[in-house]
Amino acid sequence: MPLTEVISTTDPKSSEKAASILNNGGVIVYPTETLYGIGALASRSDAVERIFEIKGRPQGKPIPLLVKDMEMLSQIAENSILASILSERFWPGRLTLILKQISTLPEMITCGSGKIALRISAHAFLKALFDLIEEPLTSTSANISGDQNLLGTEELIETFNGKVDLIVDSGKIPESRGSTIVDLTLDPPQILREGDINSAILKEFINGHS
Repeated sequence: MPLTEVISTTDPKSSEKAASILNNGGVIVYPTETLYGIGALASRSDAVERIFEIKGRPQGKPIPLLVKDMEMLSQIAENSILASILSERFWPGRLTLILKQISTLPEMITCGSGKIALRISAHAFLKALFDLIEEPLTSTSANISGDQNLLGTEELIETFNGKVDLIVDSGKIPESRGSTIVDLTLDPPQILREGDINSAILKEFINGHS
């Protein structure tokens, strides 16, 4: 693969460029408010497989998705009263919800679990991008599996140059623990990872609305 193109989020054509690549089955690195992610359209199994290869991600480890809004979420996952309440409070933002899958997705995304991890991002680039794509976007972190998260442009280029089709550069992202993950398919709901949202605050909110 030739050298990877790098485009800044300040470029007015960045979202159009990224959308064109994604819609043609490509793979991009893009910024969120927590970490950089590696993105492909969820329906493109060949592109999703590339992500596993690029990251050295173990087979059998599901990939989370970003969605544009609750309407897009409802097309692939079973919404619930608690999911709606949490989305109103914490989305767009740093919370990932695990919900029951209701639509067909590439096996590698769900690993046959019947569950899907979803989030709505608050990042301005992604808001613009979702006006140009019509389906969920993979949102696994942009790093080699098992390595530290990459927060700066130089690290991303060094790691992914020649491996992905586009790097969307938003500069260095402030230190982040990633999104907090809560599994709503369990009763009671279970916090699987504490990220930027404090788990005690989240538990208190869930308990107050369960």
